[in-house]
Amino acid sequence: MIVVLVMVLRAFGLLCVLRFLLQLSGANVYNPIVSAFAKITNPVLQPLRRFLPKHRLIDFSSGVVVLIIHVVVVLLSYPSFARAALIHIPIIFGVLSAINVVCVVYIVGIILTVIMSWVAPNVYSPATEIAHVLTEPILRPIRKVLPAMAGFDFSPMLALLGLFMIVSMLPRLPT
Repeated sequence: MIVVLVMVLRAFGLLCVLRFLLQLSGANVYNPIVSAFAKITNPVLQPLRRFLPKHRLIDFSSGVVVLIIHVVVVLLSYPSFARAALIHIPIIFGVLSAINVVCVVYIVGIILTVIMSWVAPNVYSPATEIAHVLTEPILRPIRKVLPAMAGFDFSPMLALLGLFMIVSMLPRLPT
């Protein structure tokens, strides 16, 4: 029962992370995938917006929900932390888990963008638009420092290397 609850919470947390990152990236709200994320997460996020209003592109309510979900998942996975009054450990590992999910979302987005540029470079799809909008804030600064050489864009490779390094340095709870 707890395993199913953890899976559902992680799936909803992933949707909230995607919504948070897409809003931060300035994704098109009329994209069908973006609007689907909004419709799924609105019942939980709308009540929180009364207390945590949106500031420019930052949606604090979805960020707070992501953190709460990851702390709850750590507490459900390791109930001994709650019994031992070690509440700071689930909070720390919940934040680290949320950072890990954000890095994995960017990794998958960059890989999807690269594959789509090889397979169908000039074809529009909502998924391609999302992957491009999501990864552009990470790739753009790298492109300014490392321009394309001989027609090849090495910024995705450098971004992936950095993201993999971040993921590998994050401490994990034992499974």
